[in-house]
Amino acid sequence: MRERRQKKQRISRSLEQWLTILAVALISLVAFETLAVATAMPFVVEFLDGQHLYALAAGVALATQLMTTALAGPWTDAKGPKPSLYTGLGLFVLGLTVATFAPNIEVIVLGRAIQGLGGGLMIVPLYVFVGNYVAPERQPKIFAWFSAAWVVPSLIGPFVAGFFVEHLNWRLVFGIVPLLILLILPMLIVQFRKFPDLHPPLPFGRHRRVVFFGATTGVAVAGIQVLSGMRGDSFGWPVVAVVVALSALAFILVRPLLPAGTLSSRPGLPATVLLRGIVNGAFIATEIFLPLMLKEVHGWSPTQAGLIMTTGSITWAVGSWIQGKVESPSGRTLLPIVGTAGQLIGTALTIPAAFPTVPGVVAIAGWLIAGLGIGIVYPALTVHGLGITPPERHGMTSSALSLADTMGGALLVAWAGILFAAAFALDHVAFVIVIAAMSLVLAAGLLVTKRVLEVTPEHLPTSDSTQ
Repeated sequence: MRERRQKKQRISRSLEQWLTILAVALISLVAFETLAVATAMPFVVEFLDGQHLYALAAGVALATQLMTTALAGPWTDAKGPKPSLYTGLGLFVLGLTVATFAPNIEVIVLGRAIQGLGGGLMIVPLYVFVGNYVAPERQPKIFAWFSAAWVVPSLIGPFVAGFFVEHLNWRLVFGIVPLLILLILPMLIVQFRKFPDLHPPLPFGRHRRVVFFGATTGVAVAGIQVLSGMRGDSFGWPVVAVVVALSALAFILVRPLLPAGTLSSRPGLPATVLLRGIVNGAFIATEIFLPLMLKEVHGWSPTQAGLIMTTGSITWAVGSWIQGKVESPSGRTLLPIVGTAGQLIGTALTIPAAFPTVPGVVAIAGWLIAGLGIGIVYPALTVHGLGITPPERHGMTSSALSLADTMGGALLVAWAGILFAAAFALDHVAFVIVIAAMSLVLAAGLLVTKRVLEVTPEHLPTSDSTQ
């Protein structure tokens, strides 16, 4: 037994560098694709005459990712990380390939949906690899590399996407990443084969409840996003009723997957999870429409419009660094309030740029502040959530925070798409309505911050703290 343990440790040490390189490469490619597509999509829908499906094409990947995110954890627990990772890679490449050769916007939507299914299966296995094969004292360094993997894509992704659209072909925005993944895939398979199985395959049936609620929540959100593809003159009370019903269904279905009291903002961990969904969702929903606004209202080129993605990512990183330097308990209690308020102010400051008489650079300035705000609040909520959770339940807390991120992004993008489609005939005012709505969501989030900090012993999670 001692020799077996030593062998496992020796294998882990020898493969640790490869694990880091390959995982960071995959995360970087996912990050690049996310930012590049967000930059190029306003121009892609114009080329394909599919402006009415902009919100659906931009956001459908989040809805389908929500479905498979719920599947990835139980599948990895039962069968190990490799099946989920390889399946996710296959779907991710397939979806991007479909989008690359799409003859119309409807096929772009299909490709993006498949891409999202793959994305939801890829990240969880990489974390499992690190958590099970790397010694605990070396894990923080690798996870830091995972976060850093977003930095370079945030700097070059929008610029490269703009260059492709302006000077080459927009299809390269979707097609370049599958080619790069296929280049590293043989090395990935060779190296990952060297990792021993964690345990014999386990039955998958005990996880069906989690998979069911996660998948059906994603379907409900996807249904709302599909409605955002309707023409503005098609909206009426029946459509509004369907949106309300699907939204209510999504909340009902996601409820068992989150800490008890999340949707009612119960003090402590539930409010912390809720606020993560609010700030992340509002950021993504706003950011999706800002490049389109700069293009339609101010006539910016793809490269120019992509600057807003880069600036927001940079100040997010700066905000994360700032909150990491705050060590005093009293100082950290202010971070959720300061960060959410900063994001709210920055988001609201982008609204004037929706008017043709206001320079588009105003949106850049506002988004710099919004990025700084979410950079402060986002990691602070992770630290706070784990800090008020017993160590033996850190996995469930991390899962709840990740699910809230995905749910918040998918649902708020869906709602923003509905608002934009309904107000499409109002021209630039449609952008005002969408961004103002996200500002109101953040204002509600500011109220939730008080509940985040109201932590007393009775609000600490217990063994039955999930619904």
